Formats: sequence, C-alpha cells, structure tokens
Amino acid sequence: MCFAHVLNLVVKRSLAQTPELEDIRSRGRRIVGHFKSSTTAKEKLSEMQRQLARPEHKLIQEVDTRWNSTFAMLERLFKEREPLGAALATLNIDLTPFTSEDYQAMHQRLDVLWPFHQATVELSEEKRVSASKVIPLVKMLKHYISSRCGHITNPLGEKLATNLKNNLCEKFAMLEKVTPLSMATLLDPRFKELGFCSQSSAQTAVDRLTRECAATMQVELPAQAQPQSPPRAGPSGQLEDGGLWALLDRHVGAQQQVTSSNASATVEVQRYLKEPHIPRTEDPLKDWVTHKVLYPHLYNPAINFLCTPASSMPCERIFSKAGEVVSQRRNRLKPSTVEKILFLNKNL
Repeated sequence: MCFAHVLNLVVKRSLAQTPELEDIRSRGRRIVGHFKSSTTAKEKLSEMQRQLARPEHKLIQEVDTRWNSTFAMLERLFKEREPLGAALATLNIDLTPFTSEDYQAMHQRLDVLWPFHQATVELSEEKRVSASKVIPLVKMLKHYISSRCGHITNPLGEKLATNLKNNLCEKFAMLEKVTPLSMATLLDPRFKELGFCSQSSAQTAVDRLTRECAATMQVELPAQAQPQSPPRAGPSGQLEDGGLWALLDRHVGAQQQVTSSNASATVEVQRYLKEPHIPRTEDPLKDWVTHKVLYPHLYNPAINFLCTPASSMPCERIFSKAGEVVSQRRNRLKPSTVEKILFLNKNL
C-alpha cells in the first residue's frame, strides 16, 4: 500500500463530495489557463507585481491526477490576489474575477487542506520514507481537522473539513491493526506508543513485540535446555538418559526456560519504551545502531520494520527518470551506464 496514493484518494474524494468548490476551481483554472497562454496577460501580471513590490511569481495550473496541484493553484491565486485583480481589471477579457468573499472562502479551504498538503510533500520529497511515519501522520491529520472544525465560520469550509475527517477515518479505520505499520511505529524511538491513536492498539503492538522478543531468546537457548526425545529402554529393560523421571524433568526445565524468556523479553521491551524519545528530525536507524548492545533482541526487528517503505513514489521517480534516460535516441547505453545515471546520481 502506497500511503501517499491513498492520501491522494482521500482528498480527491472529499473535494468531489464538496461540489460547491467546483465553481471556484473552474474559475481558477480558466484564469490560470488564460495567463499561461496569453503573453499580454502574463506581462501585465508581472508589471502589477513590480508596481506592488511583489516577487514575480507565475500562476500554477492544477493537474487532475494530483490533488495537491489544486492546493498549489488556489494558494498561488490567493497570495497573488492583489496584482491578479489589478491585472484582470486592465485586461479586456471575459473572465470573472474573484470577490473578497471568494478569497475569504478560499483562505479557509486552504487552511483545511494545508496539513494534507504538508503530509503529501513530506512523503514525496523524502528519499527514504519509513512506514513508521504512517500511523503518527494519520493521528496528526485527525487531530488537526478535529481542532479546526470548531474555528471554521464558512459553511463550505466546514463541509470540506467534515468530508475530510469522515473519509480519513473510513479509509484508515484498520490502519493500526496492520502489523508492519504498528510494529514500525512502536520500534521508532521518535514515536513509540505516543504515535498511536488507540491505546489498545498500542498495547497490542507491545504484546506482539514482547512475544517476538521472547521467541528470539528461546531460539538462542542452549541445546540442552530444549525438550529432547523420550528416554529409551536399555537391554536390561531399564530406562536410560536419567531414569524414570528424565522426561518430566526435561519438560519442567524447558518450561522454566520459556518463563524466563518471557520475563526477560518483558523487561527488555519495557526498558526500551521507558527510554526518552529522540527528536523527530533525527534518524531512528542511527539511534538503533548506538543502542544495539542495550537491546540486542529488539535490534533486528527494529531494523527490519523500520526499513519498510511507506510510499512507492521514490521508485516511481526512478522509473520516470529511466524513461527519460533510455529512449529511442539513447538506446545504446550499457546497463551499467544506466545504473550509474539512475542510482549513483545524488542529484536525483
């Protein structure tokens, strides 16, 4: 599952469930399209920006497949509302400019969509997006939308916020029950139990981690501690390998080892959970390398789960770049050369 794509679907569905937004979006697309195609309009906008001592920013057109392009278009229209309005007033064109009420409604919608845009950008720009971020990101999105619902005065903005909240809860209802995601969140020293919305889900993840840690410890037990085959009768009819009580004694010893492993695993997991959280900007993998000796039975699960990707966007960018590198005009490149261009170029 690509979390960035699912998030894109959540926002696109919420926008589609708010048809009143279509008027502003369609008017925005027409305005941006005209300023993109007309040199006169483009120069007039630049002139007005210079007169108002503003940076000469171009307008942004939305793309149907990417919801955040809608956010970028509306955000640029809102920021450039003064020079844009002045430019439209001097141009003899059949385009209805936005009113102050339109811009006010646009601002509240941008405020509602802003955290989703930030999450999309974070997932898209990082070279290594760990699955441990997915559950905390959804938690933060739910918190932001819930906290903003009471401060939205525009009915259309309130409807959009409600649609986003409902779709977010519906699409990610079972998110914390997905083992790779819950374990990655718990083993990330930036989040641990605080990354979960549900404390019961966090406790379930703790119990699972404890069982896995105990299983690892049992594998490492000496061979003599493991249950062995039943005692055999010798030529004289007497039991070998310890006599009559040998089998029971071995089973008791093995059970004691299991109990000891469970207790040791619980201690190690709880000791890790009580460690202070590291800053969110730090690399959790580096932190685990430094704590490998302290938590030897948690190290391997942590490395495995934290390496789980949350988005397929980095791979998709590689495929897109490969299509540009290997083309009909450059079809004689050696595979080793293509690999160096795609994977060894740090600027990609």
